[in-house]
Amino acid sequence: MANANNTPVGTMICGPNQPTQDAHCTTRKVSFVFYCAPRDDGNRNPIYTAVYGRDATNTGVTDSASYLANLPYVVVDADTKNVIYPPANSPSKFAVFGNHTSSSGLHDGTRNVHTLPPINIPDNVSRIALHIANDAYKKHQSFQLFPWSVPSAAHSKVHVYEIRTDLQEKFSTENQLGAVPAENTIAAKPGVTDEYFCYLNGDLWLEISHEFTNDEITQLCPPETLSRAMHSGPAASAGSNGGVPSPNGGSLPGSNGSGVPGMNGGGPGTPNGAGVDGSVGASAPGSSAAGGMETLAVDWGATLAPIYGAGEGSRSLDAFNVVISKLGITLRFAARAVANAINTSSRTTVQQALRRTSPRAFAAILKAAWRLHIDSVDLSSSWRPMLGSRLHKMGVGLDVTEIVDSAEHIDFRIHNRGAADRRHPFPVSAGGKKLARLYDELRGDHEVSANDVYTPWLNWVEPHDTHMHITVKYE
Repeated sequence: MANANNTPVGTMICGPNQPTQDAHCTTRKVSFVFYCAPRDDGNRNPIYTAVYGRDATNTGVTDSASYLANLPYVVVDADTKNVIYPPANSPSKFAVFGNHTSSSGLHDGTRNVHTLPPINIPDNVSRIALHIANDAYKKHQSFQLFPWSVPSAAHSKVHVYEIRTDLQEKFSTENQLGAVPAENTIAAKPGVTDEYFCYLNGDLWLEISHEFTNDEITQLCPPETLSRAMHSGPAASAGSNGGVPSPNGGSLPGSNGSGVPGMNGGGPGTPNGAGVDGSVGASAPGSSAAGGMETLAVDWGATLAPIYGAGEGSRSLDAFNVVISKLGITLRFAARAVANAINTSSRTTVQQALRRTSPRAFAAILKAAWRLHIDSVDLSSSWRPMLGSRLHKMGVGLDVTEIVDSAEHIDFRIHNRGAADRRHPFPVSAGGKKLARLYDELRGDHEVSANDVYTPWLNWVEPHDTHMHITVKYE
């Protein structure tokens, strides 16, 4: 049997004193090697420095270099869309990236490297493509990554370089790769037989990553009724931070979200970001109280609409606030909260980054905060395609840096004092106790992955010294 183009792709030696024969190998193999984006902060990336100098404004891969361990993927026949890897008899419908090695040989710092196992290409398949991250799930698989006509060679290797869109040309020059391949295409690697390369840039991550529609928001977060104990009044004096002193001095900064349409700073008449009616510790609008308990019917589709409607057409890196009127809570997105999404791409907007963050993540923190009378939550990161682990790439991670309970005069910055605090109990201050309750609330939410709620104290993992990370379930 011959391969797809009926040409011999190997040579077989039959034995001593026997003639050499051309053999038709029925198996072509393709290997993918992914080189994850290196950090570009702190002058770690010579290519970034060559383009931008020491200006940190355009940095995007900060704090944690990208890696893909446990990220789902499948390989498909690009024409029939049938999955060819993992095989049909595999126990899972998708494969996952394994552990990484590292490389510093590409002139742009240290990269994490994932080598996928060789993939056998059936004889009847002429073109293949990848689906990765949440696009690997069968219900999506809407964007074919690197559709490619497989060569006739017995084994082809494809080098996938994850790279910022704005650094592609400089990277190609420094690594003698020739012209930048057209977006979402694979090109021959110069000077090497049977090896190819392509660029996984921020624009492609925008296409790969699932954008949650209004219908999906309602499906994933159906309406429900929340309940909580009525607030008993001030329980602590001002300045009960207990961790690192708050940079906000116990009050909200009131950022006006300059250049970010659809967002404001504080809520109407709320100089300290308390309830939207201006009263500290007031019941949420539309709630009812009886017997010391307060209940509130929540339509999550409507409640989350201000988040998903924010930032349309904007690529601003300014801080911005989103007031969730239904709950009397202000979400304060830090400056550069979406910097990884914006600065690694030529076109991603603030709204597109927010739309790729699971509604379950926003609902989880809002629900827990409401139950604990927290009226302000600071967020430093949501969907980010080229920084850290798979969790933020798939939109199921959210990072919380500060919480405020105005009625109890608590303004707690989630930041430990160093390595000695790691894997130790929360601070015993009022703020530390409030965070401990928030941690328990989140871990008790059935939509949250309890073991993947990380803090600077309990359940610490690198690099969570400066925030609490929340992970929600994807499916």
